[in-house]
Amino acid sequence: MKSLLARGLAACGCLALTACSSLGSAEDRLSELLIAVPGDVSSFDPATGNSGNDHIFLYPVFDTLLSFDPETTEPRPGLAESWEYEDQNTLVLTLREGVTFHDGEPLDAEAVKANLDRSRSEGSNLQSELASISAVEAVDPRTVRVELAEPDLALPLIFADRAGMMVSPTSLEDPDALASAPVGTGPWELKEWKRGSAVEYVANDDYWNEEVYASPRMTYRVLTDPKTRVDSLITNQVDFSYQVGPGDAEGLALNEAITVQSDPSIRVPLIYLDLSDELLADTRVREALNIAVDREQMAEVGYFGYARPASTYFPEEHWASVEGEEQYPHDPERARELIREAGAEGAEISILLPNDANTVRRSEIIRYAYEDIGLQVDMQPRELVQSTTEFFDENRAPALLSAWTGRPDPAQTYAQLLAEAGYYNTGGVATPGLEEAVDRSHEQDSDEARAEELKEAGRAAFKNATFVPLVFEDTIVAYANQVEGYQPNLLGKPKFTDIREVG
Repeated sequence: MKSLLARGLAACGCLALTACSSLGSAEDRLSELLIAVPGDVSSFDPATGNSGNDHIFLYPVFDTLLSFDPETTEPRPGLAESWEYEDQNTLVLTLREGVTFHDGEPLDAEAVKANLDRSRSEGSNLQSELASISAVEAVDPRTVRVELAEPDLALPLIFADRAGMMVSPTSLEDPDALASAPVGTGPWELKEWKRGSAVEYVANDDYWNEEVYASPRMTYRVLTDPKTRVDSLITNQVDFSYQVGPGDAEGLALNEAITVQSDPSIRVPLIYLDLSDELLADTRVREALNIAVDREQMAEVGYFGYARPASTYFPEEHWASVEGEEQYPHDPERARELIREAGAEGAEISILLPNDANTVRRSEIIRYAYEDIGLQVDMQPRELVQSTTEFFDENRAPALLSAWTGRPDPAQTYAQLLAEAGYYNTGGVATPGLEEAVDRSHEQDSDEARAEELKEAGRAAFKNATFVPLVFEDTIVAYANQVEGYQPNLLGKPKFTDIREVG
């Protein structure tokens, strides 16, 4: 399916602020790529990690059954060289020949079956995405038959995400160790994880895909402060800075030794809500939270123009979007009325958030908006992984200011984010009409018909004011001019393959 988002964004182009001279005095690091990242990984186990930030840490270690085109999110071959729906309820994957895990074990149909069976079992965060699967069969070493209880056209792109990340069957025997000692088939192997500080990778010399370039060594340096990430690039301590703060981008681009690149993405900063909370269970309160926010102000002031207002979960150009027809107005007076009608005047709402400077600054815009409509707001900054763990796993607060980082297929967003059993739906409260619409989308025989049902799901989420989407955020990165080969994607989660330094 050709993504309409990609078509629209391709027509618009992207902002690329590029300088023309080399670093010159930079240390020769042709054998190692150093990347500054904003937060640590929550877990190296694809089935149990809880942060969208994890993907950039997982991609080096784990290939996926299928891949996706970075510009369109169309499915592409991965560990499976081909796939075919034999009928609406049977998906057959043909695996590549000769692929091995980092521990030497073969990537075969039995390994795939073991992974998929685990990912759809109790304890996995991927159950809702794989709920349509009734059985997985290893037909022969290279053939996997996936039997479905109901049609599911989203599976190819689901297999391009966490659910398709294949883990060595040997390491699956010790799932506790998997969280910190992953074994995949990817272009790099994990050398060392220094929690909260750095993640070091070394190239997989036996990697199956000769078309992919992997730097002999790659190190992520965890630098939560956006200014520190920028400074580390300016002072040649890193070669690449991921998620540059919007307020730093223009100034950094004046440095002739550095390239700043901004690309549209489907990343949606939002406020997650626990709908089982007594206050937030009232639809009037959730609607008030949505219309109290000035999204134009958030985009311009909070993101310095590197974002667009968001009332739903997909930008207007996306093939499954209802953003053009469903938008929350900025209406604080109506929000006050709704709070009064709900008997919630003076009620307190606690909101967890990552403690980086940019998010804390944006949280003040939220605080002012909510206090202006009669609520008391308790902002609770935490380290990134701690904030998500406290909200999604420990239920320590009814709200979290963070982001939904997007998934290749829109059905994944609804399954994980808003479905009753979705991991990111902390309260486990269903959005009326949403899951029924997603189910119908799986049964369609055309892209257009599927899009219409997914739009119905979007309308249901909007009507229910399930969470509080804020903006669609650009992905901003910066790198030394000697770095080449960076490939962004619509998810805003680069894989860092093919990046190299040229002297």
